[in-house]
Amino acid sequence: MSTEAASTNRVHPWVILGLISVPVFIGSLDLTIVSAFLPEIVLKLGLPLQTALDDAAWVVSGYLLAYAISMIFMGRVSDLIGRRAVYVVCLLVFVAGSVLVATAHQWPTDVLNTLLRRSGVRLAREEITLFAIIIGRVVQALGAGALVPVSLALVGDLFPPERRAQPLGMIGAVDTLGWVLGHLYGGILVNFFATHQEGFSALLSGLGWPPPDWRTLFWINVPLTLVGLALTLWALRGVKEQRTTGRFDLPGTLLIGGALVALVSGLGGNVDISMAPTNVEDMNRLPPLNGGALLLAAVCFGLFVLVESRVRDPLIRLGMFRRRNLAAGAIINLFIGFCLMIGLVTVPILINVRIEDASQLSEAALQTGILLSALTVPMALAAVPGGWLSERIGYRKTTALGLGLAIIGFGLVWQTWSLEMSDALVAVEMAFIGVGIGLTFSPISAAVINAADEDTRGVASALVIILRLIGMTVAVASLTNFALNRITQLAGAELGVVQGGTEALQFVNTYALIAVRVLAELGLLGAVICGLALIPAWWGLGKRADAAG
Repeated sequence: MSTEAASTNRVHPWVILGLISVPVFIGSLDLTIVSAFLPEIVLKLGLPLQTALDDAAWVVSGYLLAYAISMIFMGRVSDLIGRRAVYVVCLLVFVAGSVLVATAHQWPTDVLNTLLRRSGVRLAREEITLFAIIIGRVVQALGAGALVPVSLALVGDLFPPERRAQPLGMIGAVDTLGWVLGHLYGGILVNFFATHQEGFSALLSGLGWPPPDWRTLFWINVPLTLVGLALTLWALRGVKEQRTTGRFDLPGTLLIGGALVALVSGLGGNVDISMAPTNVEDMNRLPPLNGGALLLAAVCFGLFVLVESRVRDPLIRLGMFRRRNLAAGAIINLFIGFCLMIGLVTVPILINVRIEDASQLSEAALQTGILLSALTVPMALAAVPGGWLSERIGYRKTTALGLGLAIIGFGLVWQTWSLEMSDALVAVEMAFIGVGIGLTFSPISAAVINAADEDTRGVASALVIILRLIGMTVAVASLTNFALNRITQLAGAELGVVQGGTEALQFVNTYALIAVRVLAELGLLGAVICGLALIPAWWGLGKRADAAG
């Protein structure tokens, strides 16, 4: 941290880091928390599951979009008015969104119903409630998404350049770990509430409270976030506010936001792991690519670049990318996001193609959660030694080491995956990938943020996460299309048309074998992408942790 800040701050920077990480984790957790019980929400609203799930998917994807957009423009806002003020506003917005979701079936639905009727639009109350939930989720995300770049920028304010790698990696790991574990956390708690519903009813009936359900998860956010807000304000009381001068770039914000919305809509994907296909049949129900939306994304992005090159105070200074560390870190993060999604998508498909009947679905869900933990937990833990290594051997070697371990893990997937393989072997391979990817978090974050000027640190912090999210979003659509086409090609060549009794069973078994074979090929693709990422890592990143951008 700066000398002046160090002299006035009475709380250790690592304590502050721990406190600001809690809201970041809660916000990222809510990105995927509804995935486990989204069908339950639809059914409890009395809507037809087959037709309403497409609309209900915006409960997840709407959060994703608002989360990503908020990252970009709130990073710049924090540069202009200070981290502390933006952090407080973001937490309060997140709390407001949580309350909106929890009470969506009550006054928010009434308000929306009144507004719609005055506009001449008449919808069923259940549909309006779903719309209210989506609005609440978007409000949540506008607060939660901004927490990530603001927290990363705070690290830049608290730690000197040569000591930023570890804390930056920790923030990135906490954010990623949150959204990966969200569906597991939501599923476990909602299942617990349902299993013990009678006991909760007896306990709470005297208070006039209903038994807990999925809405309770959003009520839990309120006290946790408010406590986190109080503790963070206390911890930041002695930290000098870093502000810059200039204007907010509204046209640039609208254009890059439109580009992101069109990109995600056009690809038909989002980073929520449980929205990825879990079996071969599910692939046929995934939304196709939307060429018009992708064209709109390209146009918006082109206009964004044009606007940013002409305005006095751009949202993103394009000149930043002339700095070697920043440009290389941005490119690597795209590759990292893509490779991370390969690991997150392949495990659920492998587990689900191995189950023999629907009665094993709950067991498969638990098994998937455990095996994914073998990827995500080591990934989060590796961020700390990744920062330690960055400070000693530099960005380049640390990133190359991480990518090398990921290449080994993906290579093992390519060579070993089969229907009969053990869960232990899957866990070991996922751990290689997780540790490898986790080691890159710290050096890439530090390279990008240290290469930025003080007045653009918030924006640079947003780029660290945004580019990873874009890589993951592109991966969902492209991997799905590749896998579907490849499976169809192999099945057509090996199976032909088979019908009836034993032959039908043979068809299913052979189809499963083909699916796992394609998953193994995705392992090879992951190794290749990591290998490509080594190019900007080795020739783009500085050798030393204090290398200039």
